Amino acid sequence: MTERYSKLAVVLHWLIAIGIFLNLKSGLGFDDLPKDQAAAAFAFHESIGISVLGLVVLRVLWRMGNPPPAPLANLKPLERRVSLGIHHLLYLLSVLIPLSGWLTASAHKDAGGHGMVLFNKVPWFNFPGFGGLGDPARHQAHELLGAVHSACAWVIMAALVLHVGGALKHQFIDREKMLQRMWFGR
Repeated sequence: MTERYSKLAVVLHWLIAIGIFLNLKSGLGFDDLPKDQAAAAFAFHESIGISVLGLVVLRVLWRMGNPPPAPLANLKPLERRVSLGIHHLLYLLSVLIPLSGWLTASAHKDAGGHGMVLFNKVPWFNFPGFGGLGDPARHQAHELLGAVHSACAWVIMAALVLHVGGALKHQFIDREKMLQRMWFGR
């Protein structure tokens, strides 16, 4: 079995990581922007979110046919369990966050009749089912889904700290070739 991730897995990993970072950064900054800038930033946030969702689906499909390398031999049993748990949590949240954001946008009172436009070019549809709701129910759905979206974003931030911290610990303290497994080149 190989000690490195495949080139496609590496590319998808880093594209997803960049997308998540951009969306976490922008998601935390909406309240600080003037209204005209906030609308453009929000549209970009939605575009990145849908892109991350698509990339995660590709990553999962690729992984189903291309298993990852075996865990490092020096990992303690607890480290293996924590690593596996964090990876599963990151996959789950990488789907749940953009999906809940898409559902939130679809439930918004102004979403009726038109969906998002990804990167100001690609029309994207709303989830069906919200248009038939009355204003109070639609508002309640929008608020609930938005709260799920926000809570999951905070959880992924904590999971990312553990993920990156673990990789750095193994690379620099334990002197294992952890980062080389998920990087380009030899």
